[in-house]
Amino acid sequence: MSILIKNGQVFDVNKGFFVEKDILVSDSKIKSLEKGIGPSEGTIVINAENKKIFPGFIDAHSHLGMWTDTQNGNDANECVQPLTPLMRAIDGANPQDKGFTDAVKAGFTTIMITPGSGNALGGQAAVIKTCGSTISEMTVNPYAALKIAFGENPKNVYGSMGKSPSSRMSTYSLLEEEFEKALLYREKVLKDETLRDFYWDTYLPVLNRKIPIKIHAHRADDIMSGIRLAEKFNLKYTLDHCTEGHLIVDELVSRNVPILTGPPLMFKSKQELKNSTINTSKILMEAGCLVSLTTDHPFSNISYLATAAGMIVKEGLEYSEAVKMITINPAKAMGLEKSIGSIAEGKDADIVIFDGDPLEIRTNTETTIIKGKIVYNRSNAQ
Repeated sequence: MSILIKNGQVFDVNKGFFVEKDILVSDSKIKSLEKGIGPSEGTIVINAENKKIFPGFIDAHSHLGMWTDTQNGNDANECVQPLTPLMRAIDGANPQDKGFTDAVKAGFTTIMITPGSGNALGGQAAVIKTCGSTISEMTVNPYAALKIAFGENPKNVYGSMGKSPSSRMSTYSLLEEEFEKALLYREKVLKDETLRDFYWDTYLPVLNRKIPIKIHAHRADDIMSGIRLAEKFNLKYTLDHCTEGHLIVDELVSRNVPILTGPPLMFKSKQELKNSTINTSKILMEAGCLVSLTTDHPFSNISYLATAAGMIVKEGLEYSEAVKMITINPAKAMGLEKSIGSIAEGKDADIVIFDGDPLEIRTNTETTIIKGKIVYNRSNAQ
């Protein structure tokens, strides 16, 4: 199927301004981006005159579909032992969750769903599209990162059971020991393939730097603990939440790793959030960090993430930088900038058309396209 979007204002996330161009979509890709494209027979034509066109928005830290409003609806945490590397986000996600409908309506086309932070090591995060009838249909990469957590969550979960980890000391110790064992396993299987083990194989993509560890940390000391662990074992990593990142700016700038701040609209529900501020994203962006804004859905609803980016613009962040936090920056954080995050020839046809500025609360989504298919149209919405 071909779609031609004509007469719209296309936002160039790399240059930071709008350009007047038509967009031709063929199958699942952007085939052409230029002025004056004429429709061929059978092409669906969308007149986007006076509309704003953006690449599909991206949320690189979410539990969408993993927490539902039903009784015992938490399928993101397997809190029976503190290290659960075999748990997979795709096995806990419900594609029928209303949150996916909200995501598509808000212009979000790609997300990373991740196990929760109840365990020191929670399991495997996945990259998925936000529309599909089955999780297999939606999945881009079933194992895109390995989730670990520092701070209050794991120590409170297991401390209440009278088990370890009940302190920050034991959380780090358990993780350090696990990765030491994983290193020994890698050495053994390099010498003898018959020693392969399903459990320990989980760590090989991480140890071989094919995927990152995803570090849940709010407090500055927890952020630095995560960095210390990653650097000891030479691991790729992202810093998720990074709530007190504004207190250790120089340390973060020197590392030059993806930072996923948020959720921006969450109340301060625990002690380690007492220094949270919406300005953290602005401070780190202006210091030169690669910052993405995330919902941690359902703890901050995905419908309002673009609005939160607008609030950071109100605080003084340049508009184009705020747009990057929900487009090209999370694409880079997930290693997918060649296929998503901006509107360019050859990339996935993930495109959203708005009737105004999407960072402004009164703006409506007109059309959402995911991989060349129209999945939301305001005129036909219930």
